[in-house]
Amino acid sequence: MKQATLPSASQAHPTAEPQPAAAPSEPPAAYDLSSQIGHLLRRAYQRHTAIFQETIPDHRLTAVQFAVLVAIREEQPAPLIRIGRMTAIDHATLRGIVARLEDRDLVRTESDTEDRRQRIVSLSPDGEALVRTCIPEALRITELTLAPLDACERVAALHILRKLSGE
Repeated sequence: MKQATLPSASQAHPTAEPQPAAAPSEPPAAYDLSSQIGHLLRRAYQRHTAIFQETIPDHRLTAVQFAVLVAIREEQPAPLIRIGRMTAIDHATLRGIVARLEDRDLVRTESDTEDRRQRIVSLSPDGEALVRTCIPEALRITELTLAPLDACERVAALHILRKLSGE
């Protein structure tokens, strides 16, 4: 008597996702850089950074420094660890950014009264004024960065970037 065979996963569940192909024994000969996500993300970020530097009123301010100032403004006074989580910046890098902002008298730091190892950060009056001045321009920078996209593409791009960044 002939034994019954079970249907394959794709036959049993036509909506099942296809299984990845086995890795080839040799790498493909061609590598199209213009189709690689890392390359495209870097180019898009370079474009955004150029727009930021051309548009932001304070040309000494970087996009990352601005993000830190905005995060501080939302949470102040706040421990550096919280600002790091909000901005996805590692602690060592964040300490350097905050030190540069403190040198410009845009932020103030102090030791946490409960944990002397922790630094608490807040905006100085100059920092608050700078953020207030820059926010309308930052919104314009976002608009300029997204200008090549139509409304649907903008929603899709932001959704995809959030998903890729783990949000």
